[in-house]
Amino acid sequence: MLTVICALFVVGIVLLVSKLRRPNISTEKCVHVVVLGDLGRSPRICNHAIEFDKHKFNVQLIGYAESELGQTISNNKNIQISNLKSFPKLKGLPEVVVYALKILWQFGTLLVCLSQLPKPDFICVQNPPSIPAIFTTFLIAKLRGARLIIDWHNYGYSMLALKHGSKHWIVRLCERYEFLLGQFADINICVSNTFAKDLNVHLIKASVLYDKATNHFHIPTIEEKHKILMKMIAQYSYKQFEGKSTKSTRCTTEDEKNNIVYLPDRPVILVSSTSWSEDENFQLLFDALKNYATHETSNLPSIVCIVTGKGPLKEQFIKQVEHERDQYRNVEFCFPWLDADDYPLLLGCADIGVSLHESSSGFDLPMKVVDMFAVGVPVCSVHYHCIGELVKGDQNGVIFPDAYDLSEKLQSLLSGFPDRCSKLNNLKSNLIANRSNENWSKEWESVMKPLLRL
Repeated sequence: MLTVICALFVVGIVLLVSKLRRPNISTEKCVHVVVLGDLGRSPRICNHAIEFDKHKFNVQLIGYAESELGQTISNNKNIQISNLKSFPKLKGLPEVVVYALKILWQFGTLLVCLSQLPKPDFICVQNPPSIPAIFTTFLIAKLRGARLIIDWHNYGYSMLALKHGSKHWIVRLCERYEFLLGQFADINICVSNTFAKDLNVHLIKASVLYDKATNHFHIPTIEEKHKILMKMIAQYSYKQFEGKSTKSTRCTTEDEKNNIVYLPDRPVILVSSTSWSEDENFQLLFDALKNYATHETSNLPSIVCIVTGKGPLKEQFIKQVEHERDQYRNVEFCFPWLDADDYPLLLGCADIGVSLHESSSGFDLPMKVVDMFAVGVPVCSVHYHCIGELVKGDQNGVIFPDAYDLSEKLQSLLSGFPDRCSKLNNLKSNLIANRSNENWSKEWESVMKPLLRL
């Protein structure tokens, strides 16, 4: 009986392999773009899908369709969305058992999905999450004769180390797993030069494909700012932006000649975008704003702090801010999750941006900073290993080590706002004057296209 079962198993594998390697009837090029995460919160992977579409690929975008996608993807008939089924919530089981079951679930659902889609020429997978995404896509690539592309955003093992510590067995196992499978990929790309050098140490040759903003990000006009702030009031119900009339906001108003003008007593709009994960210390920002609130001076403006994004720690910090509201005397908060098409416009309304991305590996660069620069917003960024590749101190932003220094820098930059804050205005002027014509499409053309041999 065991011999019969083994024989049937072998026959089944042979039939599966022959089916998976069967060539497409269509001559159209095909790519599977994969992330084991929320597609709406994976802008770089979505940008890959858009570029593959521009180069006449049939694009299969695979992940969890939990958040709305921008119109560029949702209205594109050539980009097909494959929504993976999420792992069900299990209660009463040990954490290690739930983790193992989740990996098996993700492996099975992704394997079945990739097997049923048209045969790909390329499979492009985001890392992290690495387990089981890299192995599953590697297996399908080999079975179906496709070339595997790994896009390294960070290390999966370094993310695990935030929770379990660097010496935990599962962290070390994940580290070996990533570096081993990375060597078997046909193409490796990563987000920084420092990252590429570290991958090379582990025998993985990677090309640097820097994050660049798409054409959706531009420096908005005052009319565009007024319109999105009005939308924040009417559609998103954020009273922090309400003005003194139905034609005004806290920052802008319509004058007697129907022109949109800035209000001289407007607050500073400070923006920070986050995935609310362990590699961003948001307590640092809240502590800095508490310190800012203690300085009683007429030169310091009030602040409306916008923190956009979704993630596991969001509710915890919202409750904390509400509990400590009396400590933020001249600071107000809102925590929106915006449509993909509204986000660039609201970002462009900001006077200053803050990035708290510390990078679990120290090698990746925050895309949120790229987006802020594209809309003309200077950035205060927390210091870590390779942030200097992106944020140039006193040119397009400032770098700070801790909450106290962030508070001091905010006071220095914002003192005299809006007309007499020379340091902030100089940063804005430098940023706009040195703003290059580079964008994601040009970066993709120069780096990715040669690797694909198109």
